[in-house]
Amino acid sequence: MKFKISVPATSANIGPGFDVMGVAFDMFNRFTFETGGEGLTITGCEAEFSAPENNLVYTTLEKTMKSYGRHIPPLSIHFDADLPLCSGLGSSSTCIVAGIMAANKIAGLNFDKEEILRIASLIEGHPDNVAPAIFGGLVAAIIENDFVYWHNYPISNALSFYALMPDVRVSTEKARAILPKSYNLSDCIYNLSRVPILLEGMEKADVQLIRAGCKDRIHQSYRLKLIPEGDKVFNFIKESDNAVTAYVSGAGPTIIAVVVDDDDEFGNEIADFCDTLSLHWRIRKMHVNHLGATIKTIIP
Repeated sequence: MKFKISVPATSANIGPGFDVMGVAFDMFNRFTFETGGEGLTITGCEAEFSAPENNLVYTTLEKTMKSYGRHIPPLSIHFDADLPLCSGLGSSSTCIVAGIMAANKIAGLNFDKEEILRIASLIEGHPDNVAPAIFGGLVAAIIENDFVYWHNYPISNALSFYALMPDVRVSTEKARAILPKSYNLSDCIYNLSRVPILLEGMEKADVQLIRAGCKDRIHQSYRLKLIPEGDKVFNFIKESDNAVTAYVSGAGPTIIAVVVDDDDEFGNEIADFCDTLSLHWRIRKMHVNHLGATIKTIIP
């Protein structure tokens, strides 16, 4: 048996939707699985993840199969990764989703996408990345009593997103640790009131609604401190006439620029600006992926 699983990059939080909202993009991690042969081989990933105990795809697959009383056959896993590690674009979520989907395929567990989401959310701890990775599009999701409630919101095709990825890593643990232990009521209301405005703006590609709705007082100002030159890039985007707004993607360090009716003017502008910075910033123009994770059987 040989098959390939493709899982899209995801960007969580989107300004005020901390730990709740995420969107899937047309940037993918792809994983090829083949049963048979002898033992276990893992290729295509960084050396530190070639050991099974350090590989999130394999540990997720193993945990899922063992919990259903199944044994892992001789197996090879090959990575074809487009997402930088620890970038705030859901690389760990792609591994978790792929591991569960592979276990489902190999063991014939007959999971539907709802069950894959439930298992993935319990492993990840929150569903803001795994939900759009599985379903595609713009998704809000919560966990309550081990059940995941989610909704896919309409999002305009007029929107483009530029991922600005600095050549640094920011761990989720560090990005969590820098946040306050508690917030005042006004900051909570500030964020909550902006979520529906942002969702309406994303559906209609309304510049004013997106710009007002994407503001945040819960996480971005703290996490920007962990991103070298991040404040410069963030402020440049927000002041550009060619972009709508900017937000920190997930835990960072990727910063996303939102653009409406893009004609590549912003791409040229931000590339020129990043050339003036001391850190190397990778720039990737993206659009929304509406399919989510897919699996394809490979016939020899």
